[in-house]
Parts: sequence; structure tokens; C-alpha cells
Amino acid sequence: MVKAKVLFVLLCFLSLTSEIHAQRIMNQIMDNPPEILMQQNSEGWHPNAKMLGPGLFGHTRPQFEIYSPSVKKFAGTENGNLYFRAEDSEELEIVISPSEGWYWNMDNALWSHDGNYLVAKQIDNRDVPKIKLTMASPDSVVYKTYSRAGQALPKHQFYIINATTGGHIKVEQNPNFPYAHVMDWSSDNTSVYMLESDRLMKELNLRVVETSSGKSSILLSEQSNTYLVGLNLLQGYSNRLRDMKLVSFLEGRNQFIWMSERSGFNQLYLYDLEGNLISPLTNYSQNGIVVDIEDIDLKNDWVYFTAHSDSENPYSKQLFKVGLSSNKIEIITDTSGFLDLLPSDNKDTLWVMRSSLPRMLQIDRMTPEGKYIKTLWKGNFSQIAENHFNFEYAKILAADHKTNLEAFILKPSNFDANKSYPVVEYIYGASFTNVVDRDLFSPWLWDMNDLAQKGFIVVFIDGRGTSGRGKDFKDFSYGKFGQIELQDHIYGLKQLAKDRPYMNMDKVGVLGHSWGGHFALRALLEAPEFYKAGHINAAAIDPQNFRVAIEPFMGCLPQDCPEQYQKSNISNQLNRLKAPLIIAHGTADDDVPIDDAYFLVQKLNDLGYKNYEFIEYQGMDHIIMRNPEWKPKMIQFFIEHLN
Repeated sequence: MVKAKVLFVLLCFLSLTSEIHAQRIMNQIMDNPPEILMQQNSEGWHPNAKMLGPGLFGHTRPQFEIYSPSVKKFAGTENGNLYFRAEDSEELEIVISPSEGWYWNMDNALWSHDGNYLVAKQIDNRDVPKIKLTMASPDSVVYKTYSRAGQALPKHQFYIINATTGGHIKVEQNPNFPYAHVMDWSSDNTSVYMLESDRLMKELNLRVVETSSGKSSILLSEQSNTYLVGLNLLQGYSNRLRDMKLVSFLEGRNQFIWMSERSGFNQLYLYDLEGNLISPLTNYSQNGIVVDIEDIDLKNDWVYFTAHSDSENPYSKQLFKVGLSSNKIEIITDTSGFLDLLPSDNKDTLWVMRSSLPRMLQIDRMTPEGKYIKTLWKGNFSQIAENHFNFEYAKILAADHKTNLEAFILKPSNFDANKSYPVVEYIYGASFTNVVDRDLFSPWLWDMNDLAQKGFIVVFIDGRGTSGRGKDFKDFSYGKFGQIELQDHIYGLKQLAKDRPYMNMDKVGVLGHSWGGHFALRALLEAPEFYKAGHINAAAIDPQNFRVAIEPFMGCLPQDCPEQYQKSNISNQLNRLKAPLIIAHGTADDDVPIDDAYFLVQKLNDLGYKNYEFIEYQGMDHIIMRNPEWKPKMIQFFIEHLN
């Protein structure tokens, strides 16, 4: 069955891309997909599950009832109460009220394997501030809890619930570790395994909880001078954390696999259920940096994983396997465009999904040793010309003149090297995201390619402080968010232009979304003679007012290190703004609230700055690019100010 990762990638594209046309093209490419790609393998999912309410954000998957195939029951919530109901009935069998001031929530709830128990949580957010969201109608206003840096977090308390009687036991948790996530049940259903971390994510614990009593103990603990894991440890990200396979329990072996950057590079380690290290499974010298566990074949004693093992091409992925007993590491394939391994019930066959530019999306059948057998399916590219993406990958140096970086360049399909083209950089900058596109599933690839077709050179750069290159590379900006990352981008663009005289460096613009909007605005302020136009979208402005996600990357709370946050703020530099600016934001954005845009607009007005346009997208959430007006306006802005 296909893992959640593939479906997640496909859904992300369809939900995040700004253009119905691009969605239509992708639907055409995905025409007549094989059954193996469309099978659902999301634990607890059932097609008849009822939607319970919104997800973490307006742009993320809503919450649904969760299903146990063992007892054919659903568990859900209604008006803050938890209930169970039979698969073939609308009647609520058991209704459990929460503690006073709390409410039940199905996020991260998990049935035991036998269906006799459910682990679920109650939430208390009475101390959490609220933000105002204006929906499609200006008269429709919603208030939602939202924690900015340093503010109170919701309290999450887990319980183990008897699905027959409704009796429930509180799980013993550490109140100093507010980020708690259920990972799995033991194979005999006598224990629950949870991950927990402190607020700054410098300590991560694997906790085992007794089903009968709720008592818990720490099985494994890991500490760091910087942050561990990052974004996916936040409240509400449990599904992402489980998809990461940070911890994988091996049924029938009394062992688990632990993923860690303790060596400086992400690797896999085998432990027993007492928390004792049996052996490292992978190592940097043989396989480079582990990216994902793709599949675990207990019958044949193999763990399949992907890794970045090519030092010359540090972001390319290779598929490996390692023996659980032998520790023998073998490379299976380093074929280009590896995207995912689709596990099969037949362990004698591997289904490898590949995607790369300009027109490659296919599923290949291979042996476990990596021998190609045949191509099962290819995407339908009849609507995409061979030169639809006129692209180039380039190697550049960081501002330290020694660290290798990668860049991605989009050009018009009718590109003429003898002409001069304005340049737009798409920037994100945060440590948990790479922007250099290597497959067809990035929404920004399609949007920025459409900009390129209007006569622009569009550049993406993965600078220091981003993921995929090891802990030191990622921690480059630790505690100094925004203060030092931009230097790699400016130096990188200048290097590219030296060998590409068609890049008009007198006409350079910048575009970013969310935290990327922060970096785009920062670029205009810190390099006003270099960046001449900026388009910021759903932008967070000052890190001291970011969502709590910023805290582990800064290494402290604003009230504990105000000077540190002050150095990362940019509103105190707005007097340096010279370039024309678009500020675009959705009124229903519950990820980066539109209050951030109002704050910026007020600051600009106070300074008497007039060369900006503020576009409010009524009722739009964080993904304002889905508004059909967004892309034409964006392209027209850069045409007017750069072309």
C-alpha cells in the first residue's frame, strides 16, 4: 500500500497551488493511476467517518472520526464530549464528558490494536490568547486561540479510555514537557508509547505508559544544545511526526528503531524495549544522511531507507536497505528522481515512484536488490511541452566562500541568451524547508514558472540554515533567525550573474510566503540597493510576534532574551524601505494572522511611506495563492516595476 507520504504530496499540490489550470494539468498527469498508488493506508481512516471540525489550520486537513477495524467502531467528539458509535449505527453508544474547562479532541487519538482501548486527549486553552478571523462575509467573524512567541500554550492531557465501559485513566505526563505525542501501542496492547519535549525542544523523551494504570516512565532520552526535530514536535503536528518514523516499533522482536542527529547527521539506531542501544544501523561513511524510513520488512530482516549519500549532489536521494540482524548496508538504487517507495505485500517486489523535471513521473518495478524489471505506470504529459520548464540547476558558494550551495533557475521557454531579463528570487529561508525544486509536486514551481514565461529569470537558493545537509548546516542561524541568512542569497545571485550576463542585476525582485514573506521584506530593508521590488504574502513580520514555532529556532522565549529577538526584528528597519511593495494577506489566515499585515501597514503609514499596495483577500486562509486574482496581480506587479 502507498504510504501517507505520497498522498500527502499529492494533496499538498492540489491544495496549495494557486491556479485551477495547474491543478487541471496535474490531474491530467495523474490520469488513470495504478491501484497501488490510490490505496489508502491512513491509520484510523474510514470512508464513512464523519468530519468533526477544522484541523490545526484552515488550510490543513479537517478532523474526522477515527475507526477501529478490530471492533468496527468509530470514536469522535461532539460539543466537547467524546463518543463511540458502531460502524453501522448513528447512535452514540458511550458519551464521556470532559473535565470542567477542558474539551475532548481527536487530534493524535489512537485505537489499540484489539480495539478495546483508545488513547485520546483533553485540551484546556482558557489561558491562550485569541485572534480575530474574518471569513468570506465581512460580517462573519470567528475568534480562535493562537499562541505567539512567549505566550501561554494550550494544555494537553491524554487519557486511556476503555471503549466498552467508557472508563478512563489519566496518563502520567510531565507538565514541563508541553509537546506530547502518541506514537504507537505495544503489540499486546498493554502499553502506549509517547514522545514528549520541552518547549524549546532541547530534550526529547520516549515515554512508555501502562494501559492499566496510566503510569509512565522514560524509555529513552536525548538532549541537544540546540533544538531537536523542530516544527513537527509542535502541538497539532502528531501525524507528521508519526509519518517521519522518528521511532518505529518492530512487532515480535521487542525492539524499536530510533532516528537521531546525535552524530551530527541523521542516522538510525536499534534499541531493545528496555531502552538499551543494540547497535547503530546506519552510518554517515556508508550511507550519508538518512532522510526517511521507507519500509520495514521483518520477514526478510530488512529496513529500507532513503539517504543523501552523494557528496557532489547533496540533495539527491538514494534508496538503501540495512539488515536488522546483520547491520549490512546495501544501496538498492541511485536512479534519478527517486520520490518514494511504495510498499507491497509481496516483499519480492519494490515499487519505486520517481519524479523529475521536465516531464517524468513514473512507477518502476524493481527487485529488492535494485534490478529494474519494468515500468508499471507513467504520467500523462500530453498537455506539457518538452520545454514547458526551461530550467537549470547550479552550484554556488555560500558567503563564507567555501560552503557549497545549490540553486535552481527558471527561464522563459523562448529564452534568448543575448537578451537581458529581470530577476526574481523566490525565498523562504527557514530551517525546515528547502526551495530548490527536484520534482513536479511543488506548487511554487508552477507559479514561478508562469512568472518566468512572462520574461523573467526566477531563482531559488537553499542557503545555510536550511535542512537536508546535517545538523551544523541547519543550525547555522540558530538563535539568530533572520540576522545572517540573507548574505548567502545575495552572494549566490551575484555569482550566478557572473556566468549569466542575461541576468539584469539592476532589476532584481524578491517574493516570499509566510516566513518567506519575512525574508522577502528583510531583503528589501537590508539590501535596498540590490532588491528593487518585493511581493510578500501572508508574511510574519517580527519574530517576537511569530507563532510559538519560532521559539526552538531562537533557543529562548522573548521575555527571557528580548535583545536576541530585537536583533531579529525588522519593523525597526522600515525607514530603509525604498522599493515598491505588495502586501497580500487573507482575512481568515489562522497560521500567520492578518494582524501582522495591519501592523506593517500602520508602521509604513506612520513613516509616510506610500509606495506599497495592501491587498486583503476576503475569507482566504494562509494559502492566499489559491485566490484566482493572486497570480495575475503578482505577475503584473513585477512586470510594472522590473520589466
